[in-house]
Amino acid sequence: MTFCSSFGQTFFLGIFNPFIRQDLNLSHSEFGGIYSIATLVSSLSIIWLGKKIDDFKLRNFAIFVCLSLFFASIFISQLSSLLHLIFALFFLRLFGQGLMSHTSSTAMAKFFNRNRGKALGIAWLGLTFGEGILPGLVILLLNFMIWKKVWIVIATFLFIFVMPLILYLLRDFKDNSEELDQLKVNLNIKNWTRGEVLKDIKFYFLLPAVLCPPFLITGIFINQTFLFESSGWGISYIAPSFTAYAIFTLISLQVSGYLIDRFSAIKVLPFYLLPMIIGFIISYLFQFSLSPVLFFIFIAITNGTANVLITSTWSEMYGTKHLGAIRSVTVALMVFSTSLSPVLFGYLIDDGFNAQKIFLFMVLYAIFANLLFCLKIKSYKPVITA
Repeated sequence: MTFCSSFGQTFFLGIFNPFIRQDLNLSHSEFGGIYSIATLVSSLSIIWLGKKIDDFKLRNFAIFVCLSLFFASIFISQLSSLLHLIFALFFLRLFGQGLMSHTSSTAMAKFFNRNRGKALGIAWLGLTFGEGILPGLVILLLNFMIWKKVWIVIATFLFIFVMPLILYLLRDFKDNSEELDQLKVNLNIKNWTRGEVLKDIKFYFLLPAVLCPPFLITGIFINQTFLFESSGWGISYIAPSFTAYAIFTLISLQVSGYLIDRFSAIKVLPFYLLPMIIGFIISYLFQFSLSPVLFFIFIAITNGTANVLITSTWSEMYGTKHLGAIRSVTVALMVFSTSLSPVLFGYLIDDGFNAQKIFLFMVLYAIFANLLFCLKIKSYKPVITA
């Protein structure tokens, strides 16, 4: 399911950007505005839909999400108007980027206790493989068919392969079960409700750091050509940079999973933004041939760690009984931040900001977010009920 979340991610939808604009005669800013609106509305929908994973059987919920993404793929393949595009992007962002990854992470975090970090690290390999494989595969398919037919291929893949696989893998799964030999780990931890979490002040001290990687990385990816050219790197460095990004995301998923299980998510938390901060500093201060590759390596380490760390942090702090409801809020805010990012970066670029100034703003935000939650770091621990 994390692999299939690729079909609603910015890196994947961006491939179809020029074809959609050409078919509907849209400018860059018009497409960006529509994309942001669709993403914003999908983020609000996740708050309600994401909570339902706590209320329904996992198999039924997973099939609902997969079937909805199947219909969304069919829907965009028939694109004919501006209104059609808004709804198509809304469905793809909601059921792809949002609920596919939400279902996977919530299920893994609920089932696994002591090995939660490793489990999430393995699950998130799906997105890493998607980032590494799908762009090249789509470009290959576009040599043989129009872009709309690519979405028919995606829908066929979801219906014929993914949905039967979900049914098979969850055939013996019992809801509300955990690793039986590790059940004792969370016996005395309070399970917070979503309402209680939203009233908890330390949640808001951590929120800017949680939103930092998706917000900034979306802005970087959607404006990658401008940032590379403005930095003097040249677009020839884009391909090796993304290759390095995929490799180090994969490595960081596994290393962070081990560290979280060894030391706990809360102890890893103060360090996870540091690689991204180092990457921004390198890009701002130094101009040498490997700068873009190093930059992508460092943001990959933070991004890979975040995929495992944040869900583990909520599980440790707030328990797992209402994890779907809690995660739905944070996922919605993440999606919301990715809807603002293209607009904000676009305005900065249109106002004449070069890459160096944008990197400076990004590093200042990352440092601020890291320092903010460190003020409350001693309070980030589970509440023991007995």
